[in-house]
Amino acid sequence: MIAPPAAANTKSNAPSWPGVRRPAADAIDVAAPAEHGWGTPRYRDQTAAGDRVWLQVAGPKDPGIYYLATIVSQTYEHPVQPSDPARFRWRTGIRFDYRIRPPLLRSELLEDVRLGSFRPFRGFQGSNVPVPPNVAAALAARAAPRLEPLPRERVRPSQRPG
Repeated sequence: MIAPPAAANTKSNAPSWPGVRRPAADAIDVAAPAEHGWGTPRYRDQTAAGDRVWLQVAGPKDPGIYYLATIVSQTYEHPVQPSDPARFRWRTGIRFDYRIRPPLLRSELLEDVRLGSFRPFRGFQGSNVPVPPNVAAALAARAAPRLEPLPRERVRPSQRPG
C-alpha cells in the first residue's frame, strides 16, 4: 500500500497501522525498546512482518504520532490475568525504528487536507486500524524529514516476543 520514505528501511508497499500509547507526551522521550509487544486486539489477522506502525500518543497533552515502527513477528497470545480484559492477550512484535521529531501532533494532522479526514486522527480510538494507502503516503511524506533513527538494541532470541 505504501512505499517507505527514502530514509526508512522497510519493505516496499508495506501496509501501515496506527498504534496507540497512552503515556503523557512529555514522558515519551525515554529510549524505546528495540522490540516490543504491541497490543493488537483488532485486525490481527491482517498484519504481517514488514508492515509499518505509526505510534500515537493519546490524551489531553500533545496527542500525536511520535514513533514509526515495523512489525517483526506474527501476532501471538500473551498470558494475561483472569481479571484482565480479553483484548490484552493479543500482541504483535514490533521494532521501534524512528522517533518523529518534532512529532506529528493531532492539530497538524487535522489541518492537512490529506490527513484530516482520517477518523482516528480526530480522536484516537485506543486501538489499531488499517491506514488507507493515500493516508499512509501523506504520513510518510510529512514524517520523512523528521525521522530520527533509534539505536538498535541487540535482542537475544529468548527475549523476543512470542
